[in-house]
Amino acid sequence: MKHLYHIRIIGLILFCGCIINTGLSQVEATVKGKVISESGTPIKNASVKLGNSDARTNLNGFFIAKTTDFPAKLTVTHTLYSEYSDMVLLPEKWRDTIHVLVVLTVKAKELDEVTISAEQIFWVYPRKQANVLDFILQPDDGILLCCSDEKNYYVRNLDPQGEKINETPIRRHPRKLYKDFTETVHLVYADSIYETAIINNSIGVFHPGESRRLLNLLETCVYKDQQILIKYEYSNQDQRIEYTAINIQNRKSRVIYVGEDRARDRQLEEYARETQNAEDKLFHTVPPPPPPASTAPNPRDGLKDSPGDFGILKEARDRWNNKKFYELVLIKPTYIPMFELNDSLIIFDHLNDSAVVFTKSGIRVRSFPIYYHYFPGWKNELITNLEKTKLYARYQREGLTVLREINPTNGKTEHIIKLEKHVFPEHLQIHGDFIYYIYKDYLDQSMHYIFKQHLE
Repeated sequence: MKHLYHIRIIGLILFCGCIINTGLSQVEATVKGKVISESGTPIKNASVKLGNSDARTNLNGFFIAKTTDFPAKLTVTHTLYSEYSDMVLLPEKWRDTIHVLVVLTVKAKELDEVTISAEQIFWVYPRKQANVLDFILQPDDGILLCCSDEKNYYVRNLDPQGEKINETPIRRHPRKLYKDFTETVHLVYADSIYETAIINNSIGVFHPGESRRLLNLLETCVYKDQQILIKYEYSNQDQRIEYTAINIQNRKSRVIYVGEDRARDRQLEEYARETQNAEDKLFHTVPPPPPPASTAPNPRDGLKDSPGDFGILKEARDRWNNKKFYELVLIKPTYIPMFELNDSLIIFDHLNDSAVVFTKSGIRVRSFPIYYHYFPGWKNELITNLEKTKLYARYQREGLTVLREINPTNGKTEHIIKLEKHVFPEHLQIHGDFIYYIYKDYLDQSMHYIFKQHLE
């Protein structure tokens, strides 16, 4: 039960941290707002919900609500207008009154919420005998597919209509297809990684490299052009991420951004230290002396472990359980990704509720607040389209996936897209007006298929 004690300790530490953070945010603030239409006309009698507080707008469209729970979700509804949903944050320099302006759109012009109907869903590769393992969208609307047919495995190239153009056989049980920062596609196995290319209407799979080392190197590089390479590196138990820009010509490097979750790093360090001390104590313990001859067990009683041996074995199991709990459950890298969007590079720092914009030469330009990660069901995942012009945040509740389009210039949430046809879609990718994903057949869990559906 000792490992359960450690689990309770780390849970208590995390719970105390939550109490501390909650305590800091338990300040009551008054939110004063005005609700207007797109033409600027005040909207009266609109329902307003701010956290757990409710209010209604008066004849001039004004409302007042108070709450201590920040960030607070603000929802405004009216029978003639589309529902408005946003998050209200405490200002950096806190004051007791926060002013907001809400603009409602007429329902006939509603574009904020799109529910995908069955008629908008298409099979991308309707071959029921083919089990799709992974896929990569191509700029020419084609698809590079990794699949298996009965006992054989292939990499296949499909045209935009889903028809096979060519294929090449591969080893069994690949893990995934991976596209690196140079747009090169790799076939990843547990022990190796193969570079692929489409040459003269055929698919080439080249000499493998050592999987873990090469994949880690590729995954840490996020952007490259003729002058600069930008990469990141994790440290402090994956709770600190550092982005570095490297000049390709003179090899000089400079750090452009650092994000760190210091509180969680301390919690993990204390847990690891406690577990390691207990482990050292276990392996440096002198075994108990053998019992006297007069009290030695009778060989005819059967082979039995002594109480001391059983205790040591139990402690060893506890140490192993704690170590795996630490590695598989507690260690989660802090999510502060960088994306290339339009003509900029943007780092989304979810710890500090801010996005930082850089030029493609790694020069910091500006920052703006973000708060989409406070909506329920946030999956710690951002998805860009293949064109690198749009950004979506992913949410999931009871297996259903919702995407919120994020405006990359100000961090505001725009369209809400509900994917209601299939539960637990995997490998989401977006290109043009479609979102592509892999779905596991509910009748045959061993088969996976690709579907696509309109974004709106």
